[in-house]
Amino acid sequence: MFQNLVKPTFLILYITALLVSVSFLNAETTTLEDITDGKRYQSENNCRKAIQLYQSALQKNRNSIDAKLGVADCSFRLGAFRESKKFYLEILEREPKHIPGVIGLSEIYLRDSDFAAIAKLIDPLLVEFPNHSGLRITEAKSLQKQGKLDSAIYKIKTLATRLDEPADLLLMLAELYFTKQNYNDAYNAIDSYSKKEPNDADGFAFKAKVLLYQNYFYPNQLKAVLPLVEDALQNSINLDPKGEQARFFSVYHDIILANQTADKEIKKRAFRSIYELAREFPENQLYHSLEANLAWELGETKFATYHYRRALQLDDLDEILRFEAEEYTIASEKEESKLRRELGDYRRDRFYSEKHSLYHKSSLFHLKRAKDLSPQTPVIRKELLEFYNQTGEAVKYTNLLLRLREEDPNSFKLQNKLEFSIKNLKDSIEFREGYIQIDPNSIQENTVRFSPEVYVFDLESSLAFPYHLQAGRLLAEAFRYNLKQIQSVRVVDGDELKHIRGLLKESNFHPFSQTLPFKIDNLHLLDSKRKNAAKVRYVVHGRYQIKDGDIRLDVSVYDRDSLRDIATWSTNQRGRDSLPTIIHRISERIKDLLPKEGKILKVKKDEVIVSLGKDDGLKKDSKLEFQRKGKSLFQGEITELGKSISSVKPSIRGWEKELATGDDVILPKDLRTEKTDK
Repeated sequence: MFQNLVKPTFLILYITALLVSVSFLNAETTTLEDITDGKRYQSENNCRKAIQLYQSALQKNRNSIDAKLGVADCSFRLGAFRESKKFYLEILEREPKHIPGVIGLSEIYLRDSDFAAIAKLIDPLLVEFPNHSGLRITEAKSLQKQGKLDSAIYKIKTLATRLDEPADLLLMLAELYFTKQNYNDAYNAIDSYSKKEPNDADGFAFKAKVLLYQNYFYPNQLKAVLPLVEDALQNSINLDPKGEQARFFSVYHDIILANQTADKEIKKRAFRSIYELAREFPENQLYHSLEANLAWELGETKFATYHYRRALQLDDLDEILRFEAEEYTIASEKEESKLRRELGDYRRDRFYSEKHSLYHKSSLFHLKRAKDLSPQTPVIRKELLEFYNQTGEAVKYTNLLLRLREEDPNSFKLQNKLEFSIKNLKDSIEFREGYIQIDPNSIQENTVRFSPEVYVFDLESSLAFPYHLQAGRLLAEAFRYNLKQIQSVRVVDGDELKHIRGLLKESNFHPFSQTLPFKIDNLHLLDSKRKNAAKVRYVVHGRYQIKDGDIRLDVSVYDRDSLRDIATWSTNQRGRDSLPTIIHRISERIKDLLPKEGKILKVKKDEVIVSLGKDDGLKKDSKLEFQRKGKSLFQGEITELGKSISSVKPSIRGWEKELATGDDVILPKDLRTEKTDK
């Protein structure tokens, strides 16, 4: 009986064990299927789907190295670096020599520039596996980021030769040459890679990138290689229609082609492409700023407004972008628009922050921009009134008082200020000589200026494909804007500037940035609208580089009389307010460099009236020198110093026979001297 009882019990236990084993095998098979499917989605750049499958696999087998590696790799691609690091560390805790895990964790350390941690991971393995291409590539990336490009190139090139140039090493070599701006070798390397890996979309996208950068500084060659760029991009997009790099560089390609052919439809195609990218990658500031720029150019104000705001939200320290957004709103939006109001408020706040700081002079840039953006804002008007009063801008001060009194006619305080200001104006030499006209509702100033005149060329980028498409043009506009606030300097502007730029564009312009570069052979175009008038003598030109928030400028002043640069300055500034600070710094140097010169406006019985005053840096005891056609005549003493004109008594007898209206007058101590301040 006992034997009969044991047999059925043993049979039940056996069957139960068999069912558990079968169930375990089925679960194991499902785990492998999840991992296989995850790898397939990962290879298709669909990491969101892949990571779900890897996590499903981990639920069935918590110790699966492949599943953990999949989660780590996909988390890294999706930007979840903390999660990625966690799984890489779990892998290496179990298998310290797991090379894919070592490489993955090194990529995370590379983001933080933790080069010591990378070396600790890979150095022991390189001793054991000196010819492992993945480890060597990781080592090269670390050296690349440390700026040790020659060492990285040597190690990768040596291993590539030893292993008969495997594809992954060729790709790394191309990236290293590209970082070193050795575009010829970069192209040869990526071309060889594409032949070995004809199904890699990223390889063709990188090839297009190299072609563009290789020819950026040679506009004619850049236009000539566009068909090759298009072929490479099309190959990449055919292989991977969602490839980010290929789609992005197709935008650059279309911008260049559209500017070259003046085809608006191609520019619209570029706009549609960047529109899609900005929505797929909402945290990419470059995409938003580029879309805003193209939208402005195409008249799509709704898109421009949204994306300028979004781009500034992502980085409110971007000084070039902020200035561009301001130029857009001033040109395209009403004063009460939300973006324009926000930009005006920002400038007002920056003015208050910098008003009493070491940078108080450049803070006026903020005040003037706030006025342009929000001219009706009461606090801005109050600050402008105070500024005009302090700096002696009597005409602007009185006109602003007149506008304020019109809005508040019962204010006795305004009326008293206005009466006092008008009395001072009537006592001025400008009013007595007829250069100020006082009307019931406005003051007209009719002084003619003969101070040095400058033309500001677009600045050229020192780096290929600058981050900000319009930066060269915007920096030139910022210089013009600041120099126009300096009374002792005249700037070519308005309709004449548009006319000259139109002529320069016919001769030479960059097909990507649309900058009009300085070229001595084109300087005659600056005088195209001046038949008998004085020619533009001084030309401001230079180069810029914007990198990691740092603005670096190399600016020169060219004198068309001496046919050479008479001064060159190199300077840089980073962080908030970097643009107004650096523009003010250079503008002041330009002002100090240029001669203080004017002309005789009137010849009177006992003195002459000249077009120089306090605005030009004159003081009561300043000695002026009279000239005709560059020849010195004699000096004179100031008898009455005005804001923009002065009365001068010549120092010799019989001067009445020598001097005539239109003769030159200068400050001898400010005769131009050549100087270089680097």
